[in-house]
Amino acid sequence: MRIGTAEARRGGVAKGYVDLVSFPTGGTEKAPVMVARGEKEGPTLWLTANLHGNEVAGIPVIHRILTEETAALIKGSVVGVVTLNPSGLRSAERRSHYDSRDPNRLFPDFRGDGVTGSTQELINEKVFGHIERTADALLDLHCSNVGSVPFSILDRVMIPEGSEDDEETRSLLETRNAIADAFGFAQVHGSEAERTLEENLHRSLTGACVNSARVPAITAELGSDYIVESEVVDAAVVGVRNVMRELGMLDGEPEDVPNVGGVPREFPTRRTSLSSPVSGLLRRRVESGELVREGDAVAEIIDSFGETKHVVEAHRDGWVTSFRLGMGVEEGSLVCYYAERAEEDELVETYEP
Repeated sequence: MRIGTAEARRGGVAKGYVDLVSFPTGGTEKAPVMVARGEKEGPTLWLTANLHGNEVAGIPVIHRILTEETAALIKGSVVGVVTLNPSGLRSAERRSHYDSRDPNRLFPDFRGDGVTGSTQELINEKVFGHIERTADALLDLHCSNVGSVPFSILDRVMIPEGSEDDEETRSLLETRNAIADAFGFAQVHGSEAERTLEENLHRSLTGACVNSARVPAITAELGSDYIVESEVVDAAVVGVRNVMRELGMLDGEPEDVPNVGGVPREFPTRRTSLSSPVSGLLRRRVESGELVREGDAVAEIIDSFGETKHVVEAHRDGWVTSFRLGMGVEEGSLVCYYAERAEEDELVETYEP
């Protein structure tokens, strides 16, 4: 198994780099990569981290999984990309130096649309080529806002309008859902098809995996950005080991994944957000991860003297994944990201070619 300059022997771990882009003055931007290869053949699981440069908790997860001990125990290989955004890591910024757009909206488009050939798109295409060639499953390790509870995102699997689920699509969905169950974090479905396409969510890394490469993949949100929360990292490490067991790479019974933040699991949820129709200051009425019923107050918008101007209510049962940063809220702006109740949700949706 060779990824970039990292070529792992059986039963060992290799460390190396994948070239991303050349600097104008010489030298090359590189992504550090680790490969743990078992003694026996088996699936290849990819772990990717730090695609947003300020989201750092996935890095120690990779360090703790990609060890000689892991290589001695597994069948197949684990590939860990320590940072997919080295320039963002250096500057602690969400975006990269190479594009003003979100780097997690610039992976290949399964429809062939919207690709401009920008530097960041070319970088993503290089990395994606390795994934498409070798991966049997992928976990993309992210973080949400400060104060977020941990959860997983399951992208929409898109099929052309007028077609039906085929065996490949059903198999993809079954495997993707199985690794999400094994990882053990609360699951939140991605946005509906229309919003997915409008916001280029199908061009996220995991969106491109399931829709362009047909590789089962989930996005794991590991709590707050900018910092490493040790209890979330501990839970994610257990979750990754369980995914390896689900894929037949690691022997033993699944471990219990700690429910950090006590996120409710009573019903399936879909990712959405709540906003405010008025400007003011934010006063939270619930905590992130707390079960909220339809019509309950999630937050208040108050004036500068503490008087209530507007109460933000839940439009459906669910829970807040994270609130906006700061207190200042402008008319029409975000109050919080919300996981709304969605039993009727279908994760396979059609699109107009």
